[in-house]
Amino acid sequence: MRAIITIARYDLLRSLRERETFLFGLLMPAAMMLLLGIAMGGSDDGDAITVDVIDEDGSALSAALVEALRAEMEADRAFRLCLVGADDAAPGCAISAAPDRRHQVADERLKEADSFGTILIPAGFGAGLRAGDTVTVIYKSSADLNAPLLAEQKIDAALSRLGGAVAIANLTVKVAEEAFQRRGASAWDRAAAFDQVRQTVETAWDTRPIRVESQGTATRASRTGFNQSGPGMAIMFVLIMMLNNSTVLVYEREVGTLQRLFVLPVPRWQTLAGKIIGRYLYGLAIFAALVLAGTTMGVEWGDNVPGIALIVLAYTLTATALGVALATVARTSAQANNLSLLFGLTLSPLGGAWWPLEIVPDFMKLIGHLTPVAWGMDAFGKLMYYGGTVADIAPMLGVLLGLAALFFAFGVWRFRYE
Repeated sequence: MRAIITIARYDLLRSLRERETFLFGLLMPAAMMLLLGIAMGGSDDGDAITVDVIDEDGSALSAALVEALRAEMEADRAFRLCLVGADDAAPGCAISAAPDRRHQVADERLKEADSFGTILIPAGFGAGLRAGDTVTVIYKSSADLNAPLLAEQKIDAALSRLGGAVAIANLTVKVAEEAFQRRGASAWDRAAAFDQVRQTVETAWDTRPIRVESQGTATRASRTGFNQSGPGMAIMFVLIMMLNNSTVLVYEREVGTLQRLFVLPVPRWQTLAGKIIGRYLYGLAIFAALVLAGTTMGVEWGDNVPGIALIVLAYTLTATALGVALATVARTSAQANNLSLLFGLTLSPLGGAWWPLEIVPDFMKLIGHLTPVAWGMDAFGKLMYYGGTVADIAPMLGVLLGLAALFFAFGVWRFRYE
């Protein structure tokens, strides 16, 4: 046991003294974390995701839709709704534009990334709804990876709410109108009856008997900016550095260092275990440093410190095991180095380190979850976005530990001591 501790300690201290550790293990991932986080929106403390609205109809129903959209979007602090050309614009939404220039202004804002989408309510929207016709609301989104999907969900919710109220109002007025006609009653104000029923339904919507109560953190983290780049870059670079363990092992075999260690009066398995544990501790040190770096940039890791620690421990173990397995496949240190970069830069985006897996098709999600990256990102997401507990991330940790066991078994089985 003393031999294992001695070899692991020596290997860890030697690795930490190398300049490459500071450059590739801290400086480069921190820089990419910063740049990618800024590109994706920065800290959640900054501006909200802005969605513009152009109301070409100006009717009571179009105004009701705007209010429904505002209620849905601004319930999430990550969103803000701006009415283009409105005189009473909300803070940060002063978008002056003449009626004939509203489309141009909205397109320019979309192009310059001042907004992430534009909702167009066409002329005739209110009249079409009152007549029971199907009307179309246009949503133009930017190329941003996160905002369109989330915004579309909120737009659908607002449209469903207003559409349900309008459908009920039209049906009620139609039935009442037919009843009046059968009784020979005089003409009545259909428009007023429609508005009264719709407003009643809207009021009833706010007092509906069944509600969904969300439980979790009081202020849930945003999925954009540093909250995506922080865990993503940490997971990617830890994977690359641990895969690079294969280069170290293959190189030490090439120059004879391993062979000299194996002739010592120490069981060979203890020598190999010491090397693996030393590299594992090295990975933990890098991961911990990147978590601290992310915290200084505003990453909202969550309050579940034990959960974060367990993710770091389990994921680093899996990445270390994958590096050991790779060392038994590569024939030369140069080949091992190239394979480390290839696998690291391929598995990371597939697993959601560069962008959320929520935006990719289902078959890509399935492929992504063949990698440890996806399970690590899922675990962080459960803690950061949903206030998860250790029990909530237990399935992800179980998969990571299972993958670690599989990779270690493969690596130890194929490892050549000679």
